[in-house]
Amino acid sequence: MKIKEAKLNDLRSVEGKENLLGGPSFSLSALEMFMMAPDFTVQIAGESAAVLYHEGRGGKSRVLLLTGTAPLELLQAMEEAARRSGTVKITLEASPESTAIPNLRSVGYSEKGTVANYFGKDRPAVYLERLL
Repeated sequence: MKIKEAKLNDLRSVEGKENLLGGPSFSLSALEMFMMAPDFTVQIAGESAAVLYHEGRGGKSRVLLLTGTAPLELLQAMEEAARRSGTVKITLEASPESTAIPNLRSVGYSEKGTVANYFGKDRPAVYLERLL
């Protein structure tokens, strides 16, 4: 599956799609904003997508959205984008019930703790990271 930087017409296919991490889905206008902002990377692979926020050289990049059926391939592309931005690790928060967690562990993400009420009252998140 071909992975590429998102273009405006690509975003319609992922608008409102389920976030495999358990977080919110994003509207077309939010995805457009991410795509235009210099500290974000939006990658597309068919109807799968990932959004990554880069906190700066020497810092971390944070996965905000992961959708569709190609999450592992997208994560590899996101790691390359994070390296290009100069960050030293990638982090994310996922619902404890997320089906993406086993795949994340299999490619080197490790659990570093939980975040209470991350997704709302009594809805914690698992905090994962991978050093680049």
